[in-house]
Amino acid sequence: MNALPLVIGIGAALGAYLLTMGIIASRAADATTLARERLARQEVGLGQSAVALQLEKPLAERLFGPMRRWLDRQMMRMTPEAQAANFRRQLDFVGNPLNLDPAGLQTLRIAAAAALGAIGTAIGMFIGTPFAIGLALVIGVAVGFYVPVVWLGQLVQERRTELEASLPNALDVVAISMEAGLGLDRALEQLVRHQDDSLTLLVARALREIQLGRPRSEALQEMAEATGIDDFTSLIRGILYAEKTGVPIARTIAAHAAQMRVKRRLKIRTEAARASLKILIPTVGCVFPTLWLILLGPALLVVLTLGH
Repeated sequence: MNALPLVIGIGAALGAYLLTMGIIASRAADATTLARERLARQEVGLGQSAVALQLEKPLAERLFGPMRRWLDRQMMRMTPEAQAANFRRQLDFVGNPLNLDPAGLQTLRIAAAAALGAIGTAIGMFIGTPFAIGLALVIGVAVGFYVPVVWLGQLVQERRTELEASLPNALDVVAISMEAGLGLDRALEQLVRHQDDSLTLLVARALREIQLGRPRSEALQEMAEATGIDDFTSLIRGILYAEKTGVPIARTIAAHAAQMRVKRRLKIRTEAARASLKILIPTVGCVFPTLWLILLGPALLVVLTLGH
């Protein structure tokens, strides 16, 4: 029985379902629809708690509602505009490797999907069955289409690790410069001048935007959001709040640097504590069987010999 039409039919049905969910999610994002839904909820739930309103919903909606909302969010993330903006932020964050832009990354994904799809088809033809050919083709295309995204995500994670490692020392430099009498912008310029790493590249970009007339708060907030590091984002918010309220910024920066060092120390201790658990699996699976074979192997041979 040829199973390739069945696989193609299932894929087409899944694609139609995802497309339908994406259309529903885009319509639900309309501001007028959201406002009407909120007004309806307020009218229905007047004098009732949120738990009571949830219990009044049908069982099927309560069970499958969270999954449907998760799918809606994924569909919104997969829209071309949101996906291109996300790729642009990630590529700018890692320094545009291979001079890629969002269009170039999409081209790389299509090329990788075509290449691995051809390899998968060749493997399936070597096996010989139509089902194996179709399955290998689908797996090759899917893997090739997502390998560049995984590669980009790995680059982003490595860059964030570098930033987290260099951030406390950079904050100390900024705090000392401000305690010496420099302003925040001049202290950041001193950091860029005396330190060369991935963090100073982001700071230099933000300083150029400020010099071109962009408000400092917007430039710093965008710089913090581009890193994806919660501690850095909270630091920038603390600096902006301290600037508005008159609190010494140098003291705020020094406190955040000390707090980040404590968190990093605790993280290192946590990873060290997990090392004993991680080494347990290879120890039990590889070392113990070999040890048992060495110790019990001769005795087993003697027992087998006596049995004959």
